This record gives sequence, structure tokens and C-alpha cells, in this order.
Amino acid sequence: MHYRPSITILSKVTLVPPDLQMAKALFQTIQENFSHLSRFLDFITEDMTVDEEKSYLKMMIQHQAEQKGQLFLIYYEDTLIGTIDLHKIDTKNSKAEVGYWIAKGYTGKRITTASVKFICGYAFHHLGLNKLTIVADVRNLASNKVARNAGFHFVAMDVQDTYDGKHYRDMNRYRLLKDDFDLSQDH
Repeated sequence: MHYRPSITILSKVTLVPPDLQMAKALFQTIQENFSHLSRFLDFITEDMTVDEEKSYLKMMIQHQAEQKGQLFLIYYEDTLIGTIDLHKIDTKNSKAEVGYWIAKGYTGKRITTASVKFICGYAFHHLGLNKLTIVADVRNLASNKVARNAGFHFVAMDVQDTYDGKHYRDMNRYRLLKDDFDLSQDH
């Protein structure tokens, strides 16, 4: 991994742009954390394959080229432990959504919060966006905490917003504006 471009955000934690060769490691991390992740992420299914992960990485690389999305893989030393991304980038209205997940053994260590803060700075200062949104399942206490710790403001709970195949789930929506982010960085 040392030959790949990476951004150090914490001691031993780096964000790395996607490469198709990362598909197997991404697949393995998801499989090893299946029960931890699948409760809140509907795109994580039991029948996932390495080829689907490769297709996902290819799509995100294409989205980056088209300014529709940006993905970074989160590494602890040389171990892939999660992802952080911007999706639904709307350049006309200067906004996007932030998405993230992290392997179970790395929760509670502020890695995800640091990753979210980095991608906010990237979105506001490199991509020129003005507003970011995080949508988190109300039951996902850790994800909601990350949103608040990263400086996002609670907007609303969207009742029965997502259907998981069995139940409708309520989702909390958070927002962060560039001006609020810049003010928080001055302290």
C-alpha cells in the first residue's frame, strides 16, 4: 500500500482513493463484518461477490471523473477497515451526501469522525460545495454520534423513510454548511 497515494488523517489511519485491485480486500472486510454492517446498510447482502465490489469501485472511479461522487477507503496501517464517500453530488446546487462505514473492531476510536471531517473539508474547499447531508438510521446510535461529533446539525427525522424488505425505517437527517464548517475550524 505504500506506493499508493494516501492522506494521513490520524496516526496509522489513511484515506486512499479507490483502485480496482482493492475489490478483494473490500469484499473480505465486508464479509468479516457482515452482521455488524448489514443491520443498517441495505446494499450489504449475503450474496455479494468480489466482482460486485469491483463493479462498485469502477462505478465510484467513474463518478469521480464525472464529479458525481468521491470515495476513499479507510486503512489502519495496511488493513482496509472501512469507506467514506460523497455521493449524490449536485454541482448545480453545490451539495452532496456523506456516507461511511467502519469495521467493528475500529468503532469508538474517532476514526470515522476524523474521516468525515476530512471529507467535509475536501468537499467544501476542493470541490466547492456548500452543503453536506448525512442520513442515518435512527437505530444506528454510532452513526448518529459521528454526524454530531463531526459538526453536523440535526434537521429532522424522516419517518418510515426506508424499507429494508421487512420494515420501514426512520432516518435522521443532518446537515453541515460550508460557513459552519469554516467557523468550527477556526477554534
